[in-house]
Amino acid sequence: MQQTLAVLTRYNVRAVTSGPLEQVTKWRAAAPDRIIPATPFKLPSEPEGQPVLELRRLVSEGKVTVFAEVGPQYAGMSPADPALEPYWALAGELDIPVGLHMGEGPPGGRNVEGYSANRVKMGSPLLLEDVLVRHPKLRIYVMHYGSPFVDDMIALLYSYPHLYVDVAQNDWGFPRKHFHAQLRRLIEAGFGKRILFGSDQMIWPDTIGLAIETIQSADFLNEEQKRDIFCRNAARFLRLDLSGCAANAKPK
Repeated sequence: MQQTLAVLTRYNVRAVTSGPLEQVTKWRAAAPDRIIPATPFKLPSEPEGQPVLELRRLVSEGKVTVFAEVGPQYAGMSPADPALEPYWALAGELDIPVGLHMGEGPPGGRNVEGYSANRVKMGSPLLLEDVLVRHPKLRIYVMHYGSPFVDDMIALLYSYPHLYVDVAQNDWGFPRKHFHAQLRRLIEAGFGKRILFGSDQMIWPDTIGLAIETIQSADFLNEEQKRDIFCRNAARFLRLDLSGCAANAKPK
């Protein structure tokens, strides 16, 4: 915790932080200006998740402001599975943003302990469309931009202007040339205003700086586009104060 919070301060990062609620609460108490508290839906693959009524209470008490990381793919479920409908309805009713895992799972997939139910096909962004149709005002960002299904993600972004994506983990967990090629596809398709920076830092504090450097080193991005990805897009999506996105607040 100390190492990660030091990195967040160094790079001027506010971090959506997810995990067991008691741990998230400890992190927020340690750095209330840095930690944006999140918790996932209650799914078979996520024992730390919360049921619908508990999520409503946590939001009302200000203990949770984002529902994430929601990972039905890890349970072998589609995001449009009927079992998730009460959660989507709650997020829409309370206007709470949702971070949804889609795309690649852990290296080794279902052979990794705890991920036996994971199915890559359930990470297709197209499976999200029925949810977006039923909940047109839902604030949702697709984590990892649905990689490797980038073309499908572009089709979804084109059709649903309220949808966002993030680049977490892909910006350090894959070869940089591969990631840059995918990011460039999203930028050239015109979606630079809907890409959120992320690190998906789990137990390696240095990945935050590495993820930042990966964006900084993208020679196809201009400074305005980098500022959008690092700050302005997330501030708009999460409805935060945009003043923190000024040029003098850039990562240093």
